[in-house]
Amino acid sequence: MILTEEEKRMLGGEEGPGVQKAMEFLVEYGEAFDAQRMIEVNSSHILPDPVEWLTNLTEGVDDFKIMTTLHSGSPYNTDMVDDLGLLEGEGGYAVEQNGIAIDMYKQKGAFLTLSCAPYLMGNIIKYGNVFTWAGSSGIIINNSVYGGRGNRESGVSMTCSAITGRTPDMLLTRDEKRKAEIVFNPRGLDLDQMDEADYGAMGYYIGETANNKNVAIDTLPKSIQFEKLKYLLSPMPVSGAVSMCHITGITPEASNLEQAIGANKPEYLSLELKDIKNAVQQLTTADSDSVDVVMLGCPHMTIREIKDATALLEGKKISENVKLWLNTNEAVYVLAKKMGYIDILENAGAVILREICIAMFPFGKLKDQVKNVATNSARCAHYMVRGGMGELVGQKVMGSMYGSSEKCINAAISGKWGE
Repeated sequence: MILTEEEKRMLGGEEGPGVQKAMEFLVEYGEAFDAQRMIEVNSSHILPDPVEWLTNLTEGVDDFKIMTTLHSGSPYNTDMVDDLGLLEGEGGYAVEQNGIAIDMYKQKGAFLTLSCAPYLMGNIIKYGNVFTWAGSSGIIINNSVYGGRGNRESGVSMTCSAITGRTPDMLLTRDEKRKAEIVFNPRGLDLDQMDEADYGAMGYYIGETANNKNVAIDTLPKSIQFEKLKYLLSPMPVSGAVSMCHITGITPEASNLEQAIGANKPEYLSLELKDIKNAVQQLTTADSDSVDVVMLGCPHMTIREIKDATALLEGKKISENVKLWLNTNEAVYVLAKKMGYIDILENAGAVILREICIAMFPFGKLKDQVKNVATNSARCAHYMVRGGMGELVGQKVMGSMYGSSEKCINAAISGKWGE
């Protein structure tokens, strides 16, 4: 690998032992993928590393070189254990260590966004920026909506990039590796009238079909809300392993299909109503219509989503048999509080979650048994079906109910799905 003089100094230990270890890791990482050089990184977003790793990597490091934020995690690292009805003292050693790591990152200058959507909290990617992020939803949104350049990363590599300001130039940071290999064409769909759950089911089908290939969608309404794009893109990396989706006329490097494809000769597939319906069936596994939990906010809810939920709940009460959990981040929560939304939501019986990743939610450690979870997120429904991160965090397989936010909130009020 060809290194600049500054990178050679980092590798040689002139900037301290932590920087040296971080650069050593990145060189080996890049060489495993035949990277020829390093490139400068603009942004890092990290799921905290184990304390022992982090202690070694940050030895002699006073401050991270680039914009760095932290990903959401276990509710046991928040003050919401009682509100959620979690068993006390069940966080475990890993959660305790995660709390220590979060404080260590803060000391090095990382911002405690504790969100899967740091683009709502100031970590914003511009066209052409290079990023190393945790959270596959943020990665595909950065690549596909904002025009950033980044790969699926390990936690260690993200921290090494924050320390050095570098990452290997490989895979989706390179022009030729970003072009579409499969093109999906919507057929017979009223795209303007489709809700966020319809778009999520579409994304779930695309990810499952494309597997790990780059895709293009030709074409969606240019006026489509960001929230619908969020729900379209975020399931693709969980039903498959898609990290780059060109949406013609929206993705900065794909003003038309020719730009999205480049020199590739892609496969062309249609997107039809039956594909969306099949995905909805996959994501709906509950064997009864009784709802125990309604979970919205995967990825974290935007202020517009909070406003819409408030309008649906104003003057109403959720069923005493249902828990309604709305997941967002601290910045959106503060704005929603100022707008008066939080008071209305809480008066209706909702609990506003912050700093929590649904994939890590420990349903197995709740005082009250939960069988069925309703959600408007295909990504969240996928976690319910497969049990999130499993025994590692106390997850378990749940019955899922999948539909729009309006359908979910109506279920929270009635206690039954579909009423």
